[in-house]
Amino acid sequence: MNLDNNLSESLENYLRAVYTLQIDGKVPRIKDISKMLGVKDASAAEAIKKLEKVGYVKHQRYGYVNLTDKGMLAAERVYRRYIILIDFLVNVLGITKEQAYNLACGIEHHITDNFYIALDGLLLFLKRNPIEFNKAKEFISKYQKAMPHDLKTTLWDLQPSESCEVVDISGGEKQRKNLISKGTSPGLRLKVLAKTKNYIEVLANEMVIRLTKNEAQHVVVRE
Repeated sequence: MNLDNNLSESLENYLRAVYTLQIDGKVPRIKDISKMLGVKDASAAEAIKKLEKVGYVKHQRYGYVNLTDKGMLAAERVYRRYIILIDFLVNVLGITKEQAYNLACGIEHHITDNFYIALDGLLLFLKRNPIEFNKAKEFISKYQKAMPHDLKTTLWDLQPSESCEVVDISGGEKQRKNLISKGTSPGLRLKVLAKTKNYIEVLANEMVIRLTKNEAQHVVVRE
């Protein structure tokens, strides 16, 4: 949810970049901002002009970029939403920091104030109740490994003649050991030879492997 009708998602990113540089003890320049966001200096300069036009920053030509009081208030809100999302994604859901940064950059612009407050409250509750916090993280970790693959591509989704790489094997420990013993270990390239209503046959390292539908649905793949 944008903080101001004049601010696009892109401009919110620039506002957050300026704020981040300032709290890191730096006085932002165009080249610092463009480097942080991975854009060209010209693109950063144009964005800063737009922020200056709506009263969020002051920029001396070829000089430093400073937040105005209005810009500081807006930037603090943008930054806090971003940090809370990172905190939740990394420390609760167990997502890597790199993935969390990418996700947060997209999500932060679309969350409502009610969502933000609720998420902040949830994190506060979990941190004040470490036993429940650890239980929640343990449950999420186990569920991620054993979950049904409604949102992932599995071996069963492929058709004859299609090839793929095994990314992961889900399910309980017994299920994982069974599938690995049959030769479907992560990193292995597979080619689907045949598929029926209940079975699928794949070629791996010149060996034909036959799996049931249930087994194939626990082999997470990518093409």
